Amino acid sequence: MNANLYKLFGSIVYDSMKKQEMVRVLKDSKQAELLENPSYSRIIGILRKGELNIKEIHRLFNENYEEKKTLTTIYRYMEKLLENDLVFVSREKIKRKHLIERYYSRTAMFFLFEKERFKKNVVNANLELFQQIYNVDKDSGKELEKLFHEHGKNMCKREVDFFEKHGKEILGLERKYGFKAAKEATYTFIELLYFRENPELLERIFKILED
Repeated sequence: MNANLYKLFGSIVYDSMKKQEMVRVLKDSKQAELLENPSYSRIIGILRKGELNIKEIHRLFNENYEEKKTLTTIYRYMEKLLENDLVFVSREKIKRKHLIERYYSRTAMFFLFEKERFKKNVVNANLELFQQIYNVDKDSGKELEKLFHEHGKNMCKREVDFFEKHGKEILGLERKYGFKAAKEATYTFIELLYFRENPELLERIFKILED
């Protein structure tokens, strides 16, 4: 890692201009696959608590969890997360016998998936559902597909902006209600705001369906 180091109260601190971001949009499929893996996503979730060393991560990983992992396995997981830029070394502490203990942080508080990776399947599923319920014909289906793509593109940008602006409030919800509940509440809120500001989109969709 290219970084200037300096000592501070017995620790080596990375002075690399690298700071934890509020939001990061993941475009690399390898990053997305790691976050979809239960073991790696568990570590990423644990690092919500803040900067931690391997032993702390290992203890929290196995706490109330059936699939216990060894310390060596956790080291291997962390190397993979470092390699894919989902975590970074934020501090190194000098211990006895000049051993160095590394502390890790998430590269971002919120990871959002690049919408292009999922858009095709989501759009196809939406179209098929509407076709089954509203008997949408081929021409109307193409028009709906175009609107769904437009909506997906706009929502992606809106989500990033919202998480950047209201990240602290969302983190407060997570602490109170848990990650999944806070995530669903956030996406519902973003979508309601979007349709409030773009009421013509809903009108266009239901005009196609009802015609």
